[in-house]
Amino acid sequence: MVKYRSKLLVLMLLLVATADSQIAQVPGSSAATGLSGQVVDSYGQGISGARIWIIDSTGQAKETASNATGGYSMTLAPGSYTITAELSGYSFTSATVLVQTSLLSAAPRIVGYWAGPAAQAAVSPPDSGLYGQAYYATGTGTGWVQGRVMDQTGAGVPSASLNVDGWRTAYATDEQGNYRLELSPGMHIIDPFKPGYGIPPRAAFVASGRTTRLDFIAKGVVALGRGRM
Repeated sequence: MVKYRSKLLVLMLLLVATADSQIAQVPGSSAATGLSGQVVDSYGQGISGARIWIIDSTGQAKETASNATGGYSMTLAPGSYTITAELSGYSFTSATVLVQTSLLSAAPRIVGYWAGPAAQAAVSPPDSGLYGQAYYATGTGTGWVQGRVMDQTGAGVPSASLNVDGWRTAYATDEQGNYRLELSPGMHIIDPFKPGYGIPPRAAFVASGRTTRLDFIAKGVVALGRGRM
């Protein structure tokens, strides 16, 4: 009887181990947190070679590219993300997705509509319009980025210079920290700068004929000088 019970116990342990092994091999059960999706045209065909922009809730952007079937994937921290794409000649929709811990999140499809070759934007002369800001670029199908640069108390930071896509512009925030820029459609990196402040750059996706709101929080930086000898 003792030998029979021992054999039965061993058999039960083997069955449990086998079941655990099968569960671990179920597709999609990986503990990795990630995101996958696809970029397609208006006919549902994958668009390859598109730049995929994945923007978190703080405005920080990560970039990847679509493969031969329009697919893409990226490992991300849990959180809410806005996704869009960029490719010459196309106008893309955007989507929002919530990435959760230990789950592979599927993003809604990004659809690209053929709009022909992209028009070249031209730099416009200074303009003292809304917020005292000149437009950074003008052309067919432009959009706008506007917002405010504030310190940690909520007060506006005046005269902060505005860099766009690594280029220094001649424009700055007004006395209340407001700014407004006109940009060509697509993804742009806005990088305000003012001595004495740390202002992280943020990404903004500009859609034709639309205004994107983008605010910045400027943190005071303490400069450490050399003491007297």
